[in-house]
Amino acid sequence: MTRLFAWAALTALLLATPAHPGPIADAAAAIEGKLAAKDPAGAVDAARDLFAQVLNQSPTLGFTQSLLIAETATGYGVFNARASNQFKKGEPILIYCEPYGFGYGTPGAGLYSVNFVVDLQVLDASGNQLANAPDATEYNMTSRHQNREVMANITYSLDGIPVGQYTLVTTLHDKNSGKSGSFQTAIEITP
Repeated sequence: MTRLFAWAALTALLLATPAHPGPIADAAAAIEGKLAAKDPAGAVDAARDLFAQVLNQSPTLGFTQSLLIAETATGYGVFNARASNQFKKGEPILIYCEPYGFGYGTPGAGLYSVNFVVDLQVLDASGNQLANAPDATEYNMTSRHQNREVMANITYSLDGIPVGQYTLVTTLHDKNSGKSGSFQTAIEITP
């Protein structure tokens, strides 16, 4: 009976002891502290640091968006989605994506760079690989800031592909962090 009472007391003590919230919760508390101290600029800086911590936790590259677009996007979130996934033979396929979880290069002079190598796989309607183009293209951006809101325009030309339904598998390899991530885009080639 004494052991049972001791076990119950230990369990109650463990349940009553708060767990340490961790660095993310600590950073959020620091933001609230800056706001309470009427330091909005400090809160913004702390929020940027918190956002960076969250993004850096991603073990792979992720994508907040990846979609077909009607014309080349002019900035982050500045795009027009394509009305359908149908393309005439030889028509360029424009894709917009927003990667996250990438690292930064330091090319010098106070600059930061975001750099990806892009692979393309083309799968038929049954999932069979028809083409595999490693290093199909590259994405490189240089900035004076560690931009978090990064977008990429990717253009594919599938000249000579027969009429039919396909899946494009786009893989970005981050040159700076070594992380990779993929997304799929369904398309249809029409005469």
